Amino acid sequence: MRNMNSETVKAWTISALVAMALVAASPMARAADDPANIVKYRRIVMQTIAGHISAIAGIVKGKVSFPAHIAPHARAMHAMSNLLYDIFPEGTGVGKTRAKPEIWQEPVKFRAAIDAFRSESGRLALIAEGGDLAAIGAQLKKVGKACGGCHKPFRQKKKKQ
Repeated sequence: MRNMNSETVKAWTISALVAMALVAASPMARAADDPANIVKYRRIVMQTIAGHISAIAGIVKGKVSFPAHIAPHARAMHAMSNLLYDIFPEGTGVGKTRAKPEIWQEPVKFRAAIDAFRSESGRLALIAEGGDLAAIGAQLKKVGKACGGCHKPFRQKKKKQ
């Protein structure tokens, strides 16, 4: 846009804003707010976090020898922890979900549990950069405890089939 005059830049800016507004108002954007879609998405995010924890645990326990993979897994898990506030909007405690009503009945307690996980996963990401498997393993236990601190009060147990 170096060679464009200010009127051309304004026109491009307005066009971009109109396009974004049209996309946001589209049926696809509204469908994304459907509680069932949010629950599916939330399940994927949680499975992703669990996958990173499991991968790190496998490396720390010596089941696989990819210690250089720990830090990327830890960073990714911490990044996912930053999404947790958003994926529990009011009205998504219905359908195929194990989310307990306490999430929305006790939001301060729920946010504190998320904050604990975010904090511990952030510490793990920092510790993982150092490569000390013993320190990583010790911090991974704290991450697991933080997970349980949220799962126990806010997640229903799996139904036996």
